[in-house]
Amino acid sequence: MLKFPSKNIFHFFEDIFKEINPFQVLLDAVEETKDNYRLEIDMRYINELMHIEVLEEAESLLELDMFAREGKLIVRGEYYVGDYLLAGILKVREIGFHAEFVPIWVKANQVRFRIDNFRVWNKAKRKIDLVKWIAKLFPYNQTLILRELVSLYPHILSLTRFQNEVRLNLNYFLQKASLSSDVVKVHKVLLETNRLIFFVRSTVVLKPLADFFGSEVVKVYSLPASNSGSR
Repeated sequence: MLKFPSKNIFHFFEDIFKEINPFQVLLDAVEETKDNYRLEIDMRYINELMHIEVLEEAESLLELDMFAREGKLIVRGEYYVGDYLLAGILKVREIGFHAEFVPIWVKANQVRFRIDNFRVWNKAKRKIDLVKWIAKLFPYNQTLILRELVSLYPHILSLTRFQNEVRLNLNYFLQKASLSSDVVKVHKVLLETNRLIFFVRSTVVLKPLADFFGSEVVKVYSLPASNSGSR
């Protein structure tokens, strides 16, 4: 007999719909979107932070760069695989990877990003790159690398059950700035060159975000009532 997940069956099918719906027609209507603030995050700072903190803690990540361009979050890096049996058989020690994420939806200040493109290759030059071809048939490297990234910041990042999605917890950053998720609601996310943009509905002033993280990292703009939710 088929058994559905223990959570409400409606929410189960809601998640499935969000996974297969490429147009996001109904998703923006989930919550009230009369936003009154626009937050801009400088991705160059985040990339510097990744270099300083993440690479020092990661055992297998050798290089990591994160940046944004129109509509996508890009993650590139190098990963050590020399300890794995298959890598030993193929005489592969380091692989390069390139991942592109697109935001799917925002709910309860959680942003879900889905992998739109993922490539890996052997860092050592070969006439025939077996890593590239094997990865297309058996994308285990994708899950391996995603789990490594998520494990570095479990309070901020997590994988969804689809295994090709990453969930970003924005409440963590609100708490750092002593702001409550009860009064600050993120409704929309955009990605532009070197900028991560959030449209927010808040009943309190968001200046504490700029004060805590720095005005060069986080810029806060008030939105006119007539332009709320627009770029």
